[in-house]
Amino acid sequence: MKKLAPLLFFTVFIAVPAQQIRDNPKTPLNKNAGRVLKLIEVMRIAGEGENYYHNGANKLQIDQSGNIYLCDSWTSSRRSHLLKFSSHGGFLKDFYRQGEGPGEIQSMYDFSLNDSEIFIYDFMKRKIIVMDLEGNFKREFKNKFGSFFEPIGIFKDWLVFSRRDRPYELKKSRLYDVKNVVVFISKDGLIEKDFFTFTNKSFFISPSQGGGFMSWDPFISVIGDDKLYVCRSQEYLIEVLDLGKGKIVSKFKRKYPRIKHERRDWEKEFISKYNAPKKKFEPDIEGLLYSRGHLWVKTSTANEENGMLYDIYDMDGGFLDSFFINIKGRIVKIEGNFLYSSEADEDLLPCVVKYRIADMIGTH
Repeated sequence: MKKLAPLLFFTVFIAVPAQQIRDNPKTPLNKNAGRVLKLIEVMRIAGEGENYYHNGANKLQIDQSGNIYLCDSWTSSRRSHLLKFSSHGGFLKDFYRQGEGPGEIQSMYDFSLNDSEIFIYDFMKRKIIVMDLEGNFKREFKNKFGSFFEPIGIFKDWLVFSRRDRPYELKKSRLYDVKNVVVFISKDGLIEKDFFTFTNKSFFISPSQGGGFMSWDPFISVIGDDKLYVCRSQEYLIEVLDLGKGKIVSKFKRKYPRIKHERRDWEKEFISKYNAPKKKFEPDIEGLLYSRGHLWVKTSTANEENGMLYDIYDMDGGFLDSFFINIKGRIVKIEGNFLYSSEADEDLLPCVVKYRIADMIGTH
């Protein structure tokens, strides 16, 4: 039988709009902003090697010894992989054991890592499998409510997730307010608590028209320095939730030239059929990354020549730097002066590439 948390633990904090917003200028402090960041490849992990295979990194983490852990995506016809490599890219272990028994995985979709344990999230079985960093099974548990949570990371003794609660009544096809609940689960699975609630909007189709939804506002988050950095709107705004205090401690943004949304063919049909709203602009923020006191913001600005535009902030929300990153893939991890990306090689085979960041980042 699972233990109940004290009543205080189940207090759900709600985001309130009274917090003053730090409004940064259009340009950062770095006078060399707008450049293409210089990257030097230092290591490459091929998609296939002796005793291992992967389909590209969906998530990548690094332990205190520099060992690399990566998982790829899964489909109904292809299992995922959870692989461990040395800091030099040598294959060490495959943690994935296919099955439905204790310590076995049916459909892994994510994982989290701390100093001594790895937490593997099984989508189909709604369970969390815990192993040590050598791949030895320790325990497993199911989340109490059995619903689908999106892993965010680890804060002290808590696994942190987000849960998207859809409206109870969907009488009409329209935009609805949606709750994005930050959920804490203890590492033994005995305590599960709703911690904080953010709201934004999503378009839902009424059951009478077949049901379904179309995403509208994003919910993007990353943990850094015991805080949760969140973007929950289409416009450029970041909110900072103190995970110890349970309150929003700051908000910041910058003046950002919005990118016009190019409507796709399926959108035209969808809008016509369900009377859905029309998007005028792309969401300003597409991703958040954290590394050693810096928040990296992936923006919607991109071009073929320079790549994607990233903004850099300090922990007080000060706009330090902005530059393009031109790689043939997706950034999955920033670790100090190194950047890891999931790419395709010349033969279009998946690989993970480690780059050294040759530029100074920040106000230099």
